[in-house]
Amino acid sequence: GLLVAEGSQAALRRCSSRRMKTQRRPPLDHISGMRALLSGWIVLGHYCSFPPQEGVFTLLLGRGYVAVQGFIILSGFITHYAYHDARYDAWPAVLRFYAKRFGAILGSYYLFYALTAAWRVCFDWDGVVAHADSMLLSLVLCQAWLTGVPGRVSVPGGDDNYPNVPAWTLSTLAFSWLLFPLLQSWLRAASGATRLGWLPPLLLCLLLVLAPVPLRLLLHGGMGWATYGCAYHWPPFRVPDFAFGMCVAEALVRTRWGEALGRRAPRLFGRLADAIVPLFLLLVGVAHWPGEDGSWPNRAWSRLNFEPIWLTAAAPLFGLFLFASSCGDGGAFAGALRHPALSSLGELGFQVYLSHYLIMWAFLKLETAAPSLDILAGANASAAPALPPLPPSPSSAAAASAPWPRGSFAPPARR
Repeated sequence: GLLVAEGSQAALRRCSSRRMKTQRRPPLDHISGMRALLSGWIVLGHYCSFPPQEGVFTLLLGRGYVAVQGFIILSGFITHYAYHDARYDAWPAVLRFYAKRFGAILGSYYLFYALTAAWRVCFDWDGVVAHADSMLLSLVLCQAWLTGVPGRVSVPGGDDNYPNVPAWTLSTLAFSWLLFPLLQSWLRAASGATRLGWLPPLLLCLLLVLAPVPLRLLLHGGMGWATYGCAYHWPPFRVPDFAFGMCVAEALVRTRWGEALGRRAPRLFGRLADAIVPLFLLLVGVAHWPGEDGSWPNRAWSRLNFEPIWLTAAAPLFGLFLFASSCGDGGAFAGALRHPALSSLGELGFQVYLSHYLIMWAFLKLETAAPSLDILAGANASAAPALPPLPPSPSSAAAASAPWPRGSFAPPARR
């Protein structure tokens, strides 16, 4: 927004802003449980990839990139919901937001950076030397930008993510967090003062989320590693997901909060949220395109044809569920997400996500005495030795990460 010229107008605006910030919005108690499920999905999918596991949930677990999109949309949703009434028309306000947002995650991020870097130095020194650029960029949360460098091939778990593979998500989200003050000003201006003013920006963001990958696949008949890595990791490409989550939060606010909607139709939105869950599982866990030879590989990213559509295709389901589950009681599934056990795991979801590769490496090292970590980079996966049938449990990651500094993909609680 524009800076107010007159001092009296500025003072009035600051007072108005303070009054707006004191408004209490209905708490979204199911969000922590949702974070727990998304982080558990990703962690279990990674753990079941070493060695490859075949079973009923193979396809669902192999599509962890769907859960990653859920995290990005959820971050935009809860950030805008929490800071909806804030005004970022002066640098001190912007810097305070950055301090709160990044301050909530940097402690855990750098702790696990140090631990995984130490592991790499001890057991993968050649990789450290070969990927020193990624090691340095990771220090400033910029490793995800490597996927946009022309001629650089990016593969899941590959050299663009040294030393801590999962930390690329924080690098991608950091760019959206930096843009949040501008995105919020744009959304406020684009939405206007009408109750349905949020609809055009929401449809625009949804179009920007859904259109690029199918267009690429239709025009070129496939997607190479470099394009896949760019569509998955590159920070500018994921900004529409974050902005879409913001638009869903704006819709919730503009329609007089979920609490008011819940009173008008106490069962409608809960039933809608509950109906989305089996539809989501059916589409993400069953619909697939087999490989060229008709096989159904364990590694979802190795399926050819139109599999990369799932990098972004679940956005409408995530958005609709977030809106409906935030109205009234939210339905039975949202009620289950509020269970104290899931809420507690959700509070640890960030630490579990950042630590789970390190824990997996430790289990692999102990159980197989593997001389190298090359099999974890994706290049030599076919050469992986035979491993025990049960991978390290996600509960191991949760227990090991419990003592570390708390952080979250959601903003810190405002006081």
